[in-house]
Amino acid sequence: MNNYYSAFLEALGRGSLERRTIIESGEEAIFQNGRQIAATSDADFTSPDLTETIKAEPHLILFGSGHVGKALYDLGVLQNMKMTVLDDREELLTEERFPKAERFIAPFEDLLSREYDAVAPAYVIFTHGHSFDTDCLRYALSRPASYIGMIGSKGKSARAISEMKAEGFSESLLADVHAPIGLPIGAETPEEIAVSIMAEIISVFRKGEHFTTINPELLKTMAENTGIAVRIISKKGSAPRAAGSVMFVMRDSTAGTIGGGAIENEAISEARKMLDNKIKCQTRHYNLSAEGDLGMVCGGDETLLFTLVK
Repeated sequence: MNNYYSAFLEALGRGSLERRTIIESGEEAIFQNGRQIAATSDADFTSPDLTETIKAEPHLILFGSGHVGKALYDLGVLQNMKMTVLDDREELLTEERFPKAERFIAPFEDLLSREYDAVAPAYVIFTHGHSFDTDCLRYALSRPASYIGMIGSKGKSARAISEMKAEGFSESLLADVHAPIGLPIGAETPEEIAVSIMAEIISVFRKGEHFTTINPELLKTMAENTGIAVRIISKKGSAPRAAGSVMFVMRDSTAGTIGGGAIENEAISEARKMLDNKIKCQTRHYNLSAEGDLGMVCGGDETLLFTLVK
C-alpha cells in the first residue's frame, strides 16, 4: 500500500487540495488549507515548479428515482458522472431505467444505515411524498459533501432546516444546503427541474479558481499497485485532455487516460520501458500536429511527467 496516495484519497474526501510538484525529480506533496498532508519525499515544497488545485470528479448520490431523479440521472449520463441511486421502489429503480448507476433498493431505514463508496459526493434529495427527505438530509449533513440539495417548498425546506438546527448541526453547515433546490429558472416539468438542479450543482462545483479533477478510483489503484503515473504537466493548443490529467500504467493494465490515441499508446510504451529499466522519473514533450513524430492532427503540444509509483 502506497501511503502517499492513500493519504491523498482520504484528504480528497475532506475537500479540495493543492498539489505541489518538483518536476526534475517527480516528487510531489499535497496541502489542504495551507497544511502539508503528505509527500512522496522529504523535499522542500515551498517553491515548487508546479502548483495545482485538485478536486474529486463529481459523484451524484440521488435519494429517489422518480420523474425528477430519472431526468437528473439522464443529465449525469451526458456528463459521464458517476452516480449512485437509492430508493425503496423496486419497480422504478430498475436496471433498464438506470443502467449506468449503482443501484440500492431497500427500505430507507436500511439505506440510511450504511455507507456508500463515494468521495465528497453531491447529495440530491427527492424521496416519494417527501416522507424520508428529512432523514436523508440528516444523513447527508453527517458526511463530507460537495453539494446538498433537497426538493420542496420554501416552508417545507425551512422546517427541515430548523429541525436540523435543533439537532445540533451548525448554522454554517446548514447555510450550504440548497433548499429549495435548483437555480431559479422558472422550471416546471421534471426535465426542467432537473436542468435547474444540475446547473446549480455545476455552479457550486466550478466555483472559485481553476482546478484539476481526479478520479478517486484512480487514486485507489495507485495506492494499491506498482506502476508509472503519467501526468500532463503542460499543454498548448487543442490537445485532447486538460493539464493535470493522469494515467496509471501497470505491467499488464492501465487506469485513467491522457486522451487516448497515438499519444496515449506512446506514453504506455514509454512507461513500461521505465518499469523494465527501473527508471524513476522523466519528462517527454510531444508535438501533436501532423508534422510531429506521432502524426496526430489535433494540433498543439503536450509535456508529460512520468513518475514511478510503488
